[in-house]
Amino acid sequence: KGTRISVKVDEVYLWEVEHLGKFFPSEGKGIENHMHHVGDTSQSLPKGSPILKSTDIDKNDNNKTQYNAIMGADECILVDLVRKPPSSTSQIQTSRALVRAGPRRELHFNPASVNAAIVTCGGLCPGLNNVIREITNALYHLYNIQGTVFGIRGGYKGFYDPELPPIKLTPSFVENIHHQGGTILTSSRGGFDLEKILGFIQKYKIKQLFVIGGDGTHRGAYRIHEGCLETV
Repeated sequence: KGTRISVKVDEVYLWEVEHLGKFFPSEGKGIENHMHHVGDTSQSLPKGSPILKSTDIDKNDNNKTQYNAIMGADECILVDLVRKPPSSTSQIQTSRALVRAGPRRELHFNPASVNAAIVTCGGLCPGLNNVIREITNALYHLYNIQGTVFGIRGGYKGFYDPELPPIKLTPSFVENIHHQGGTILTSSRGGFDLEKILGFIQKYKIKQLFVIGGDGTHRGAYRIHEGCLETV
C-alpha cells in the first residue's frame, strides 16, 4: 500500500552525444544489428554455438542472435532522480537526461570493410589483457568483421616504430591471454606523434581505434580524434 502523490516531469533536456554520422557517412545503413556467432575454436564461442566460417553467416539466420533490447533514438536516463511535488500548479517541472547506452537497430560501420586497432599506453593495471581479448572477440564473433584487428605494440610509438611491427589479433590468438599479467601488446609512456599515427590509420584504413590507458593517454586519443576530423 502507498499514498499517491502528484509528481511529474513536464520537460526533459537531453544532453547531446555527437553521432559518428555527423562527421562520417554511415556505411551500415540498412544493415541490422545482430550478434553473430562465428569462430575458429569452440572455446572462443558461447556454449552450444555452432562453429562456422564467416561465409556461412548469410546462409543460416540461426547464427544471428537478436539483442534483448534495441535502443530507440529518444530513449534516455533521467539525471534528476529526486523529484518534489510542484509548489504551484503553474510551476513547470524539468529534468536533465542522458542518452541511453545500448545497441541500435542499424550499424554505423559495414562489418565487411572494418579494420580495427587496439593500443595500450602508460602504466600497467590489472585486466588489460581481458580488455584486449573481449574487444577482439566482440569484433569477430558479435559484429562479424571481415577485416583485420591490429595490436599496436609498445604504446603510441608502435604506430610507427619499425622495431615494433603490429600483431594481427584473432580469437585464437587472444584465447588464453587473460591468464597472463600485464599486456601482450606491451606499453610505454610518451612516443605520441600525431602525424605518424594518422599516417598509420590512413595506410591501413583503420575505422575503429581502441585506446586503453589513463588521462594522458586519452588526451592523446582526443588529439587523434581531432586529427581524423581534419582529414575528412
